[in-house]
Amino acid sequence: MISAQVKNISTWEGDHLERHVPQDPQKFCILVRAIVGPRRGEGEESFDINICTPQWLEEKVEREGFAFGTHRLFVRAYDPAQIKELITKFIERYSGESWREVAEKIGRIALWEFEDYKPAFMRPWPIPHSFAHLIS
Repeated sequence: MISAQVKNISTWEGDHLERHVPQDPQKFCILVRAIVGPRRGEGEESFDINICTPQWLEEKVEREGFAFGTHRLFVRAYDPAQIKELITKFIERYSGESWREVAEKIGRIALWEFEDYKPAFMRPWPIPHSFAHLIS
């Protein structure tokens, strides 16, 4: 069984969360990147999640009339330690028979860098007969 391990959490730009201070710690939305890999193995991949406050959401909906909620974590205020703890807690609970299975589970709460990736050999369209010899 493979389990997830969070190796690093930073802003999307790569800054430490402790160094990033939003203008209003009660009203913000920032993109955070978790670097995650198998607990007993090599490799790592990125997972992105927006950390937002309810006040930010309320203002956005008031301004735009709606808001999508995919890959968002809502907190009351900006607290880097709490944010890291929550992300780590939820990501590290996932395990599976393969890394792909684990990553897909994490992808339910954070955007996996390979979420929509499809290798060329898995294309949904047929390859013209004149090119078939190139991939055989």
